Amino acid sequence: MNRNNLYLLFVSFLLFLSACNHVKYKGEAKLLRQENFDTLIDNKKIQLFTLRNSSGCVAQFTNFGARWLSMWVPDKSGQLTDVVLGFNKLNDYLSAGEPYHGAIVGRICGRIYGARFFLDDKEYSLASNDLFGKPVKNHLHGGIKGFHKQVWDGKTFKNVKGEQGIIFNYLSKDGEEGFPGNLEVEVRYLLTDKNELEIDYKANTDKPTIVNMTNHAYFNLNGEGNGNILNHQMKINALKYIECDRELIPTGKLKPVNNTPLDYLKFASMGKGIEEEHDQIFKGKGYAAAMVINEKESKNLQEVAIAYSKESGIKLEVVSDKPSLQIYNAWLFNGKDIGKSGRPYEFSGGFVMEPQGYPDAPNHENFPKITLRPGDLYIHKDIYKFSIINNYKYQML
Repeated sequence: MNRNNLYLLFVSFLLFLSACNHVKYKGEAKLLRQENFDTLIDNKKIQLFTLRNSSGCVAQFTNFGARWLSMWVPDKSGQLTDVVLGFNKLNDYLSAGEPYHGAIVGRICGRIYGARFFLDDKEYSLASNDLFGKPVKNHLHGGIKGFHKQVWDGKTFKNVKGEQGIIFNYLSKDGEEGFPGNLEVEVRYLLTDKNELEIDYKANTDKPTIVNMTNHAYFNLNGEGNGNILNHQMKINALKYIECDRELIPTGKLKPVNNTPLDYLKFASMGKGIEEEHDQIFKGKGYAAAMVINEKESKNLQEVAIAYSKESGIKLEVVSDKPSLQIYNAWLFNGKDIGKSGRPYEFSGGFVMEPQGYPDAPNHENFPKITLRPGDLYIHKDIYKFSIINNYKYQML
């Protein structure tokens, strides 16, 4: 082969690679518009951010609550589909019955029993804002004005591969919602060319405090607003679950999933078992369960869970270094919130998979600690990977 032929072959190969990295999917992402978010909260401008990757997937975010607003990925026919629940306008986020759509939740996600905890022999009282709790309501998701209602500073960036991301920063001041210490928080979202959304969490403090953050996105792999998720298939790499009482407060016991409706070591429908009698099932409604990924703190990334829809062919894999996973089938949805597609969010219209530390950890000596001290860093990573299922592999499940 002469030099000219070698050159043509090399150019053709490069063009082939370029085509592979710039897949064109069907349809277009229906982008949220900045004018629907143009306002000031706490004298800070609300911004809208749009990330795109080389294959045509799109994700949008806002600095109000550092929220993940949309995720457009291809279904099995190549049609772009938005799989993250949410709203077209900021006002809808402000008035929604579900206030946590897509938000970064903190300082603490989940519940703290009695809205109080002890740290270094000192008691701290937190905002008591939960639906549950007697005689004092429990603390939930960072409080009345937690991270989900704060206006973060945001800026876009590109990594060395040219992939697009956003950095959100927030200073949670000493005493905010009852928590000690000035806490500097950074959350980075990165949309990769592999149709993955990476979330990196960092925090440091000037006083001993507690930190446990997650993202509270709701997913529907058939497309947001497109029916319920009870026929979605799910697999969770958890041998145990964290037993909770009827106020969703941990008892301190870790119990095996074997022979329970929470056994998802093999693929099963998200709706299985919701009519059963079980301590973690609200019969006829579903679950809001904390699954044990690790019994001790680990910094190793591992596959936590997989969900997929046979209807759309869309698969979601969750990878994290956090020790537990909160799952919830949105059984409190009642159709009053109207989503981006103009359709109501009905019972079980979405699901959450929230990697996090153990709930109510400060009140249980046997749980992995969520204490952060001056000089130390809170560093964690979650990855949400979107792809298409292999029909031959999954059709027999």
